Amino acid sequence: MWFLFVALPLMYNAAKINSFQKFVKQVVRPLIAFSIIFEYIFGLYTFDWWIEILMVPVAVFIGGMLAFSDKKPEHQQVHKLMNGTFILIGLISLTAVIFHLFHHYTDYLNRLTLMQFIMPLSLSLLFLPVLYGIAMYTHYETAFVVMKRQFKLPGVYNYAMLQALIRFNGDLDGMERWKRMVFTKNLQTREEINQAITLVKTLQNAEQNPHTVNEGLGWSPYQVKDLLVSKGIETPDFRNTIDEEFCAISFPFKLTDDPIFSDTITYMVLGEQLIATELHIELKVFNGTIDNTVSLMQLLQCSEVIHQSVFGLPLSDKIKNAIVKAKNATSDNELAKLSVKKELWTNQTRGYSVDFKITHIRHRL
Repeated sequence: MWFLFVALPLMYNAAKINSFQKFVKQVVRPLIAFSIIFEYIFGLYTFDWWIEILMVPVAVFIGGMLAFSDKKPEHQQVHKLMNGTFILIGLISLTAVIFHLFHHYTDYLNRLTLMQFIMPLSLSLLFLPVLYGIAMYTHYETAFVVMKRQFKLPGVYNYAMLQALIRFNGDLDGMERWKRMVFTKNLQTREEINQAITLVKTLQNAEQNPHTVNEGLGWSPYQVKDLLVSKGIETPDFRNTIDEEFCAISFPFKLTDDPIFSDTITYMVLGEQLIATELHIELKVFNGTIDNTVSLMQLLQCSEVIHQSVFGLPLSDKIKNAIVKAKNATSDNELAKLSVKKELWTNQTRGYSVDFKITHIRHRL
């Protein structure tokens, strides 16, 4: 039962992992949590026969709906409903188990029951190295196959793969960042490969140990890129794009339920290595013929969070009014220039974008 319902599904998930954080979130936590709940509910405690029979098709239906709805953005409402239903059933089952254990705890105070509970958890913990090995193997194999087409010289390709194996040494996230850099910057020499690996290592170290940036130079990108996480807007790693330019751009955050033409907000952090100098919050409105007050208020809230976090002060009324009314405006303070810019689109729905930007003004120290 453990092999069929725990090991096999997680082996499939492990093959799609490309970072250690995802491995912990999508493999380690479900593995341990499901092992404990699985053994409590299905091993140490049994419901009435009609509940046991009913649980199987219900679990299969909910699981299938979760898997299907998770792949398509237009089915997010169904995914939330099924996920909430699954959590509710789990809480009800767990509550029933807790009440049963409270009233019959003497039935479980024996060695056999303890071993029965520990067994799946022990199997899960011992299985973790295998799962991480699967994740590493599939990730490296995919990277090697794709990169073989990128490098023009076989010798450079072999050198690149050897350096990746030695210097990343199981670091899936670092390997993924380096692979992305190889393609975006079209690296073709051994020197470029070494420089790219060193840069990835430097950025990872700075991300794990955020440094303090003098306010006269800019902001720490690893402190400002996550300022909108509370709003549901997550920004990926601060990466090198072209020449000396670095950026971190969030995925568009949908503000409406429309699967295709939803208004979106995107957060961007721009700058150079280890220093951010520009912060952008862009709203895209796909239909300007209707009232867009709600979307503009969402942009205002995000802008206020960023400004308050960076300067410790609220936004000026001038900038607030410009955002709410979607009009152009500029303002300055001692450290930065603030601007609101609206751009109209040439489409039938009169769509437009509103960009709130904070640009740091470099001071001579």
